[in-house]
Amino acid sequence: MARPSATIIFLALMLISSQQVFAFRNCDMENSFAFSAATQYLVGEILFDQTTGQASGTETIYNHANREFEGFTVCHVTYELSGVFEPVSGTFVLDGTRTNHSVACPGELIALTYPSERLYALYIEIDADGSTAVHSAASGALLAKGDLDGEAIAYSTGEECTIY
Repeated sequence: MARPSATIIFLALMLISSQQVFAFRNCDMENSFAFSAATQYLVGEILFDQTTGQASGTETIYNHANREFEGFTVCHVTYELSGVFEPVSGTFVLDGTRTNHSVACPGELIALTYPSERLYALYIEIDADGSTAVHSAASGALLAKGDLDGEAIAYSTGEECTIY
């Protein structure tokens, strides 16, 4: 009889050790629900005309929080973009105007983090397969990855987690 009880103990230990540890969205931290956490990613699209050099589009930033009592669980902010495109270097200089945000967005978050106007200076690298890399024109830092479809670029960032 010692053998069946050893099997039961072994299975119980396996069950206990294999329990899932839940994390908030992509927060790579055990039990991130025990902390205040927020994730953010953005999605953008820029349409451009290589002949005229005109460019326009939108960029929307999505915020998710794990603490509803802090004012929101989901909040998005959208900027309308307009400006110029220089085809030789792949550089865009765009004015961004905040045109929309979720009703759930706390006013202080909007006031502190999302100015009514933004300047975007981007350069785009295009691979042979049509995939794109969106960089800051000032620093060269990679901001997002995307795809080219004719004279339209759609891009997004990965979701980043902040633990408070």
